[in-house]
Amino acid sequence: MTDARSEEPGAESPFSRRVFRVLFDLARQHRRQFLVVSLFSFLYTGLDLLQPLVYRRAINDVAGLFVGQTIAAAQGAAVVASRTPQETLRTLIESVAMLFAIGLSSYYFYQRASYYGARVASHIESKLIVDTFGHVLRLPLTFFNRQASAGLAKRIDQCDQVAPVVHAFSQQIAPEAMRLVGICAIMLTQNWEMSLVSVCMLPPYIWLARRSALRTRANLDPYYQLWEDISARIADAIGAVKTVKLSGAEAREEERLRAQSIRAYDVYLERIRTAQRYYISQNALSNFSKSLVLGYGGWLVLRHRLTPGDVVMFAAYLDRLYSPIDALNGLAVSLQQNLTSLRRAVNLRDTGPVEAQGQPLKEGQGRVEFRDVRFGYVPGREVLRGLSLTLEPGKITALAGPSGAGKTTTADLLLKLFEPWSGEILVDGQRLSEAGCSAIRAAIGVVATDGTVFRGTLAENIRYKRPQATDEEVRAAAMAADLGRALERLPEGLATEVGEKGVGLSAGERQRLQIARMLVDRPRVLVLDEATANLDYATELEVRAALEQISPRPTMLIIAHRYTMMKNADYVYVINEGAVAEHGPPEKLMTGDGWFAKLAQQSTNGEAAVLEAAAQEAAVQETAAQE
Repeated sequence: MTDARSEEPGAESPFSRRVFRVLFDLARQHRRQFLVVSLFSFLYTGLDLLQPLVYRRAINDVAGLFVGQTIAAAQGAAVVASRTPQETLRTLIESVAMLFAIGLSSYYFYQRASYYGARVASHIESKLIVDTFGHVLRLPLTFFNRQASAGLAKRIDQCDQVAPVVHAFSQQIAPEAMRLVGICAIMLTQNWEMSLVSVCMLPPYIWLARRSALRTRANLDPYYQLWEDISARIADAIGAVKTVKLSGAEAREEERLRAQSIRAYDVYLERIRTAQRYYISQNALSNFSKSLVLGYGGWLVLRHRLTPGDVVMFAAYLDRLYSPIDALNGLAVSLQQNLTSLRRAVNLRDTGPVEAQGQPLKEGQGRVEFRDVRFGYVPGREVLRGLSLTLEPGKITALAGPSGAGKTTTADLLLKLFEPWSGEILVDGQRLSEAGCSAIRAAIGVVATDGTVFRGTLAENIRYKRPQATDEEVRAAAMAADLGRALERLPEGLATEVGEKGVGLSAGERQRLQIARMLVDRPRVLVLDEATANLDYATELEVRAALEQISPRPTMLIIAHRYTMMKNADYVYVINEGAVAEHGPPEKLMTGDGWFAKLAQQSTNGEAAVLEAAAQEAAVQETAAQE
């Protein structure tokens, strides 16, 4: 397995066996379709080889009109027999008909090959995109800490390079090779001298073509990395457009993107310049070869060793001779780009390991136990130091403590987003290390301050975790989460489309939408991770009231800095530096002089001040109304 950032530019050839193995495994599922594509490709290629032979017959007959009598053929001489106008007309009509039939049939077979090739390529491409996307979603959370989401999306999108690769192998490489061999065979059977003249420039031409392909291979990985960084920059700026505007950073972001894009386009233009230098030399060789054929062929005609039709035939085949080489060379260059892009996508698909499936979670009431759990994000730096705590079924347990104490880390371990270094976490007596990630997360709901609202309707967002929820269940959950006023305000109620990240909803409405999502899901354990951190006091009261509507009540774990969210808990654990510093019912902790008691005192004073200010404002408004 490889890490997405571990690949070094130039460390692996674009024509990697691993990429071809992936493509072969996917293509093997469509063997019949590939046979059909190959058959049509060979048919249109074979028909195309017949056209120069028809040209020779027609031209020789036309030339026969100007020959008074049949020339006696000396040994090794080629002659044009005299023809009457009627014979020539008949030959021309036959030739025109044959050329039309050959051209039309060849084009029909080409179109059929293109259609079936596109169909099989789209199936393979779709499967690779979906497989890569699904694989990335199953990677552990630590993988995403090192990656830009837009860069990952760009690499998944690069799976669309499958179509040109499939097209190249099914409709270009084999047919062009067949065309090359067929042309050489036909020319050799007609005149070996002309054949040698025709192919004498091929060795230097092929050498140049290979050099061109090798030179343009350079810097492909840095080039694609530059474009991934550009995609990440665009996504970051648009995703945080409000912060960009409030910081007055529009021009700065634009300038940074301009600098990055200039570097990317400089690499792109250098590749074009390199390729064009070779293309000019190749073009000079191919045109020199054509000049040789026409010159030498004309001289042989004057000596009656070739007919005019033979010269035209060789010239026509010469175009077709260099065309496959040009096509294969251009194909090699484009395949390098396609396969380099595809290799980056395949590397992403092979990144691992993915999260283990594990066993299903046994039925239970939601009892959670942490037993001497130790964990850290980097080796040698523990965040949790022997944490032990218990969440009783159906009870509200609060996790308190200063910032950085390890509260959110505790919740992440419960959700199996990370694996503890040592110790055990149990849900209803079953070790989480034995249970599958999907099974655990299906039983645990989360409401967080940064919870996501997806682009789509309110109903789709509410049933996101439980897609099979009925419309009645969705509406009931929305009302229980106190979204009634929002639904009255929004034009289409639950069918209202909301923007990305919940644009169009207030902070409180976004939180209540997440609560509605959990009400529909009915989880065994519900984690509230700073669920009201960004809400005002009145909105927090509404959210707390909505949480009290959950029935039957799940086991709740509340992670908060506000005493108001913890004062109604059944039990409180105060964590400091990754270990339990104090624990007990909130009433008991308030009688001591620990961290929780100090938080309660500060919050009570603050809450009293807020209530007094609200009362004073109400009194002022009442006095103004009386006056």
